[in-house]
Amino acid sequence: MHPVSQEPIFHAAAPKRRGRPLGAKAAVVRDARALGVHHFAFLRSALYGLDLRQAFARYLEWSETTTDLRHIEHRRKDLMRQVLESARHLDATLPAHAKVTSLIELLRSDAPAPAAAKLPTLHEWVEAEGMDPDAWSEAELLCEYKAAFGLDNADAIDAAAGLEDPAHARVRALDHLSTILAVSPTPTDRIDTWFARSVVVCLRNAGVITLSDLVRFINVFGYRWHGKIKGFGAQRATLVVAWLRAQSEILNLVISSAVDEPKSKRALRSAPVGQIVVVPSGAANSAGLVALEQQSLPGELVGVNGAFRSHMANTLGAANDLEAVNHWLSRYNEKPSTLRSYRKEVERFMLWCARELGKPMSSVTAPDCQAYRAFLQAVPITWINPVPVPRTDPLWRGFRGQPGASSQKQALVIIQTMFEGLRDAGYLVANPMRSLMKSFDLPSSKMDIKRSFTEAEWAHVLKCLDAMPSGPESVRLKCILELLVTSGIRLEELANARHGDMRVESLPDLPNTWILSVTGKRQKTRDVPLNDDVVKLLATHGKEFMAEDKQSADSNTLPLIRTLHTSVEQWGRGVNGALEKRSLSETLGTALSASGIYGVLKRFFTQAAKTAEATGLDSRRFEKASTHWMRHTFVRQALVDGVPIEVVSELAGHASIDTTSIYSTQELARKIKAVHGMRRRVAA
Repeated sequence: MHPVSQEPIFHAAAPKRRGRPLGAKAAVVRDARALGVHHFAFLRSALYGLDLRQAFARYLEWSETTTDLRHIEHRRKDLMRQVLESARHLDATLPAHAKVTSLIELLRSDAPAPAAAKLPTLHEWVEAEGMDPDAWSEAELLCEYKAAFGLDNADAIDAAAGLEDPAHARVRALDHLSTILAVSPTPTDRIDTWFARSVVVCLRNAGVITLSDLVRFINVFGYRWHGKIKGFGAQRATLVVAWLRAQSEILNLVISSAVDEPKSKRALRSAPVGQIVVVPSGAANSAGLVALEQQSLPGELVGVNGAFRSHMANTLGAANDLEAVNHWLSRYNEKPSTLRSYRKEVERFMLWCARELGKPMSSVTAPDCQAYRAFLQAVPITWINPVPVPRTDPLWRGFRGQPGASSQKQALVIIQTMFEGLRDAGYLVANPMRSLMKSFDLPSSKMDIKRSFTEAEWAHVLKCLDAMPSGPESVRLKCILELLVTSGIRLEELANARHGDMRVESLPDLPNTWILSVTGKRQKTRDVPLNDDVVKLLATHGKEFMAEDKQSADSNTLPLIRTLHTSVEQWGRGVNGALEKRSLSETLGTALSASGIYGVLKRFFTQAAKTAEATGLDSRRFEKASTHWMRHTFVRQALVDGVPIEVVSELAGHASIDTTSIYSTQELARKIKAVHGMRRRVAA
């Protein structure tokens, strides 16, 4: 019995507080859908008369946090109601000798059990079940009786004699219901079986369907995994991880220790250079998704005896698929961008062959290539990590996101090129991708010329530019915008441009003009005339740099677009593995990288989007705008201003004038004028 409370019976009336009890939080685990052993443990503690707060903290605190005793009592009643309701539904399906009706009645009341509620005697139970005593021995009847109520020999005797304590009888009844109602989670369980609806909605929006999906998602994104799910806070994420770890032995799924702290802290404790680190079997990289240079596959997967391997010598000198692919990729060493793109797609394909097909690349058939095309159309979330990490990081994955239609086409074209190159080198005897490229309608790589600024949008850009405070940052931003929109050069070309690439040309009947020589795609060099205003901006940008640096430098090697400040000092590991502070002051005035230029413009366009709606413009277009929008704007405006199409094509560095003609709208204008000029055939 509970001790009698010494608190006064009556209290002064207090205004009723609206809302949920103090300390109550949103539920994480959906107890209305599945009853676990922890729920029965909590109810068992309550039946024994133990402190409810302590019982709640021990068995249920990981699912929902509260400090309010009223809320805990409410949860106890809800759980007991759910147990009785589940038992009642199950009882209707059980045979007569296995009914649990008496146990349900025993647990239905919270008051001490009356004499009528005690377990029936063996004779009463046999009569109630309609069993023939002559057809059963006494031992068999007793065995069936114990099985029906989950009793041992001593308990059966006590229950038959009606001597069992009522509270103990309810606990024993609860234990028996636990054996038939409590379920354990499995990796294939859907998340709505265990988690609250609010949690399920958020996880489903992130593509998480089962418990195994959830564990993989957490391992892929690590410490800030909940930041990838809209409406999912850190507190709720902590409860979810706690529950999954509590069930780790049952689920046979391990959450990586990378979830517990940021990557920066782990790096400070990383092993010294040269020390071998053993990765636990349950870590995130146990999926086998590692970079191409780290793959260590058995002979049957590396292609030593591939089905389509040539039995003749090959010009690559390769003995397996990995060697053949690396030798084939080495031909693009002088083209870093091409090499990076080709390696990425080939790496993804070889990983897919090993992981999904269980066969080497040299054994892939045409149907396998069709399956890979379907794989690209719906890449599983376990293959994706949008966070940029080093290729040696355990969280590295082959995909940064779901590839679009054009990216899928590029992937298939590159793989087709690889197979053709390996066949020409005598390493393979067939190209399984060839039939796929002929039988499928691949998406066309059509240029989206709508990704450019209109006159009104460009006026808003200039207005936002003028509103910026004067200084080195605004000067550099003006240089970037003017160079891109008046010359049409590409982002990489701008990042690689140097003052030594500029010269003054003096031609008959023309004013002296500054010319910038840039090297673009296919190592093609072209001359781009610069506007006088752009040259003045570049000179101002140079003065700002010299004011910061105070040092002389060779102007021919100075980049056109430069960094303005020193980088923040960083901690790193030296040669001996010890931590040391690295001073990056020498980076002052170095070339601003392509990603740096891209970031400067993206931040500016994001700010411009905030005031676009007030001027009647679509803010979403400014949010999507990037450096390539400037190039599209240059080509489109040049054609509108009447610049000959062949001149525009040369300035933009297009491989063919057909590419430039995509921007031309004169043909469409002629069609519209012709339709409006036709004589009407139908009366109005």
